Formats: sequence, C-alpha cells, structure tokens
Amino acid sequence: MHESGTSRGALLVGALLIVLGAAALVVRVSGVEVGWPAWVILPGVALLIAAFAVPEPGASGLAAAGGIVTAVGTVLAVQDATGTYASWAYAWALVAPGGVGVGLLLYGLLTRRSDIARGGLGSLVTGVVLFLIGFLFFEGVLHLNGNGFANLTDIAVPIVIMGIGAAVLVGAVIPGPWRRRSRSASPRAGQVPWTAGGTGTAPGIAGAPPPAGNPPQALALALDGAADAEVRIAFGAGKLLIGPAASGRLVDGTFDGGVDATPAGPGRVRLTMPHLASWSWGWGRAPFDWRVGLTAEVPLRLEVETGASDNELDLSSLRVTDLRLRTGAAQSRVTLPAAGVTRVNAEGGAAQMRFRVPVGVAARITSAMAIGTTDVDTTRFPRTADGTAWASPDFDANPNHVEIAVRGGVGKVTIG
Repeated sequence: MHESGTSRGALLVGALLIVLGAAALVVRVSGVEVGWPAWVILPGVALLIAAFAVPEPGASGLAAAGGIVTAVGTVLAVQDATGTYASWAYAWALVAPGGVGVGLLLYGLLTRRSDIARGGLGSLVTGVVLFLIGFLFFEGVLHLNGNGFANLTDIAVPIVIMGIGAAVLVGAVIPGPWRRRSRSASPRAGQVPWTAGGTGTAPGIAGAPPPAGNPPQALALALDGAADAEVRIAFGAGKLLIGPAASGRLVDGTFDGGVDATPAGPGRVRLTMPHLASWSWGWGRAPFDWRVGLTAEVPLRLEVETGASDNELDLSSLRVTDLRLRTGAAQSRVTLPAAGVTRVNAEGGAAQMRFRVPVGVAARITSAMAIGTTDVDTTRFPRTADGTAWASPDFDANPNHVEIAVRGGVGKVTIG
C-alpha cells in the first residue's frame, strides 16, 4: 500500500515537471511575453500540487509552502501591474498567515481533512483581516500610495468590520485545536497591541510631535559660511518632498508631524522623526508630511533613509556630489542634478524607484535586483560592451555626469 502511494506520487511529480518544462519551453520559443511574477507563481502552484502526492505530515507542509510562494507571486503580480510596491508594508499579511491558510484550506478540503481545513480557514481569515487593517492605516491615514485609494478606504471600513466579525465567528462557531490551547493558556483578548509597520519610534531621539491639528513645524538653519554641506535624513512613514532651500540656508521647510534637527558642525545636520510618545492622528491626512529645502549654494552630500513612504527628490538645481538612498516599502522619484558630477548609491527593500537624468547629463548605471525589473532608456544609455551596465557614449568626456548604482530586493527601477 505504501509502495503504491509512493509510486503514484512519483508519477504525479514527474508529470508535473514535464508539464512545467514544456510550458517554459513554449514561452521561450514562441516569444510570448510573460510577466516575471509568473515565475514565482508557477513554483508555488507546483508545490501545492505536489502536496497531494506525498503522505502526511509532509503533505500539509508542502501545501503551506505552496500557498506562501503562490501568494508572494500573486501579490508581486498586482504590485508590478499597478506600481504599488510600497504596499508590502501591509500586504505581507496575505502571504503569512494568509497564504498559509489558502494552502492548508485547499489541501484539507480536497483530502477531506476537516481539521487541516479548519486551521487553514482560521489562518486565511486572520491574514485578510490584518491586510485590511493595514490597508486602512497605510492608505487611509498615511496615503502611502498617494490618493488613488482614497475612495477605497471608505469602502474598506465596513469590510474590515465584517472581516473581524468573520474572524470571531471562525473562533467561536468552528471548533479547532486553537480553542483548546486558548483555554489552557487563558490569554485575554487585546493583550498584545498591534503595531503597524514597525515605523513608530526612532531609537534615541527625544521630543514629541505637535498635537494633531497644529500647523506644521517650520525649520530654518543658516549655512553659516560652510564651504560644503552634509545632510542626513531619517524618515519613517508618510510623504517626503525635497527641493532647493532659500539663499543662505542649509535647510529650511515645513514638517507636518514634527522634526528633530541635530547639528553636527558647520554645514552638517541630521533630521529625524520625533519620538512618538503620544500622538493622535486625524483621519484623512498623513501624520508626517515633510517639505524639505536643501542648500543649492555649496557641494552637498545627502543621505536619505526611509521606511514606508512616498518620496520625491528634486535635486536638479542642487550641487549634490553624493546621494545615498535607502528605502523600505517605498516609492521614490528622484530628479538628479543638472550640472556637475554625482554619485548615487540606492538600495530598496520592496520598492519602486524612478531616476530622471536631465538632458545633457551623461550617466553610467548598474543594477542588481533580487526579484524585480530594471527599465533603462537604452536610447540614451545603451548597454556596455561587456553587458554589465548601461552608459552614455560620452560618459567619460562629459563634465556633467551621474554614476548610479542600484541594489534591491523586490521591486522595479526605472531610469530615463
């Protein structure tokens, strides 16, 4: 009996591999365009199918793994189509526990294992509820992907309430092993607070932002005759806009939500988000909305670190010599300086980054993305002979040029 089951499993896995290989061959030979997330979804589907070919306990483990991988590919496909990579700040809930729940639920239903199906349903409902709560916070409060989801957040409120109700029903009506564990441990509902995104507190920074409803905090720091400048910005969640400062100033601007400025010598400052000890948000407005002006009078080294944010950096009139950009689940649009030599070192987690090189400025570009795409305007920046980079034909001779090095985990890079 065991040998027969093993034989059937081997036949199923072998047939699956043949089908997947044939499909990949047809795609390659025919030249049909398939989005790169499909190559993440297909292995996930393969794992789900393989779960039915092996005995327990490995089968349910394969089903859970297949659900996770398939969910990752599906989320990436939606993000790639809509350009909303910053949604990873809350879409992770659809992967785990959501994806785990889908895999176990399908496996339990098709194999008539009600205990596994119940566990999968509970994980799926939990993942959906966490996703909806995150969606309301990051899109309704922080407007992480702009105002495109403004109408959807109104619809999502009743959906979240319904989802929470469904989760309560799953826990109260459908018996399952988690209920027995809860009686022995006796945890109280709401004992562990939920923190969105992990972007609340910047360690070691004192101060508190102004209460909700107050006008944005203004800041103006004089250049004080510095021959060069260095500005470091640590920004968490919200909107960040950078442009030129007024004459004679190192930094100026308005900071909705507050800012802590820490001078580090002439022409040097670090801007950070205040400690979030007590803060109430107003619905419909981003709690952090920074509009930062930086000096355009002296050479500037700029470092920007962000979390779940929407960033726009207009450096066209600035004399930025070095730009270091580190982002988490963010969207960043960067217009590079129109004159001089600039070195750019950019790294993103689950991010979308767009760099605009002004007309007349040459560029050399290297990009290494773990999962994602790099889209370069090859009419301006053709591939180098060794295929390792893109570069303007006049890069070495042009006094105005930028050197861009990009690394990323998941996302899309556009340079033009």
